Amino acid sequence: MYKIFINEKPFIITEKDSEDSRYANCKRVTYDPSKVLEFIKDTEGMRSKGLVLLTDDPDFSFKDFYTHFVAIEASGGVVFNSMNELLLIKRMGKWDLPKGKIDAGETSEEAALREVEEECGIGSLKLIKPLASTYHTYKMHNHRFLKVTRWFEMRTNWDKKLIPQAEEQITEAAWFNIKRTDLDALDTYTSIRDLLDDVLV
Repeated sequence: MYKIFINEKPFIITEKDSEDSRYANCKRVTYDPSKVLEFIKDTEGMRSKGLVLLTDDPDFSFKDFYTHFVAIEASGGVVFNSMNELLLIKRMGKWDLPKGKIDAGETSEEAALREVEEECGIGSLKLIKPLASTYHTYKMHNHRFLKVTRWFEMRTNWDKKLIPQAEEQITEAAWFNIKRTDLDALDTYTSIRDLLDDVLV
């Protein structure tokens, strides 16, 4: 199954229809190579609540979906400290996870560590394990972009002040007590909330 967010709405490519209540209001369609762009445009529309694309071959259908976008590869971290608090940043008014584009010659792991260090002014990071990738799209200068972000769980014993990277429009970097934080009430992106829902189970 692939889950892509288009204007904060899910576009799910799956062999078996999801019973998840979060996608109950999504439109159901069957894969048709001649209609993939039409399905994308439909999901971009303001009235759409999302779309579930049913297909016998999700990998092939995702590759077809992929051809309609310029791909951007990024990497980031879901970081916990010694008190098991979660690191979040506030970028352009929304809470987010530290992430950024993968530079030429970098591995996903190297990029994730670098981006967390740069965006939060943090050190002593240790990679724990890879997490699920997230996908979201956006339009710019009449082109469609698909951002693929590879995530990694990280741990740190860093107890110094966090320094948000102002040049990346980050105004805050803070630790959150995950037991006292209501993710549903957190002003964040749907893809980030979705990732955290899976990580914090």
